[in-house]
Amino acid sequence: MEFKVAQIAELLGAEVVGDKEAVITTVCKIEKGFKGGLTFLANPKYTHYIYETEATAAIVNQSFVPEHPVKCTLIKVADSYSAFAKLLDFYINSKPVKRGI
Repeated sequence: MEFKVAQIAELLGAEVVGDKEAVITTVCKIEKGFKGGLTFLANPKYTHYIYETEATAAIVNQSFVPEHPVKCTLIKVADSYSAFAKLLDFYINSKPVKRGI
């Protein structure tokens, strides 16, 4: 499935900093980000990865203010951990249910 950053932001009630039209095709770890990947930053010990990641977008806390330029689009929410969990739940529930043998 593919989602645009704008669609994800709407679902999460988020602010977008960057390309709202960027396409997300999967999720990824922040330290192993890649094009089309969506990641999140919740634990401060991983903050340095936000400046290096190749992920297309990252869900971050509303309070996050980059100290250096960031390549990925930021999706700012009140609680990035909860927002990422909500998004994963939405994705799982939106997949078509396979029926039959």
